[in-house]
Amino acid sequence: MSQRLTGLSHEEATGTTKMVYEGSDKFLGRTANLQRILATHSPYVARWFGGFVAAVRQPDLGASTEARYRGLASIKTSMLNACSYCVSHTSMYGRGLGLSDDEIEAISDDSYKTNDKFSERDRAVIAWSEAMTKNTAQRDKDVWQAMRDNFTDTEIVEISMTCAMFNMINRLNDSFWTDLESVEHNKLQLNAVSGHSIEDIEAYAGMFAEVGAAERAAE
Repeated sequence: MSQRLTGLSHEEATGTTKMVYEGSDKFLGRTANLQRILATHSPYVARWFGGFVAAVRQPDLGASTEARYRGLASIKTSMLNACSYCVSHTSMYGRGLGLSDDEIEAISDDSYKTNDKFSERDRAVIAWSEAMTKNTAQRDKDVWQAMRDNFTDTEIVEISMTCAMFNMINRLNDSFWTDLESVEHNKLQLNAVSGHSIEDIEAYAGMFAEVGAAERAAE
């Protein structure tokens, strides 16, 4: 299958689309093909989508929960939805957060429940992500109680946002038949595991107003 929607290259991108690419490169380590699709065809939505992904997923850009837990949620969600594109991305990023190949493999089934590499908090996150993805969280009191026992309200919200976000991203990539980038390109996201602050992303977001106003005036 070939990708259903096109995405501009870095050299072709201008204006808001170019800025979205620059933000992706800076805060996510690289511009993924999904971001190219979104920024090419709906740049004014893509600019906030990219910021949302960065704030929810990356360290120090908005979410305060330990990045490992959000990484676990993104991997389990993508595996449950069988989104090979996202499994490749989230697994690579998980390695950047310190997860081993054995840990990532254990997340793919129920073996994480007895694997001593996972803490009680890890297991709670993975089970909660599974319940959210399968839409059983609303009635599963045990997985909810495990989250309540192990995390603050803020942490629960941020972990849940990660799971919900990747359910959306999984659906987009599967529906668009998004082409998977090379392994070397995928590894570039490891450059964004640390080193940025919330002040950096707020300054970047503030640049959109001027660029967008100029684009609309030229229409």
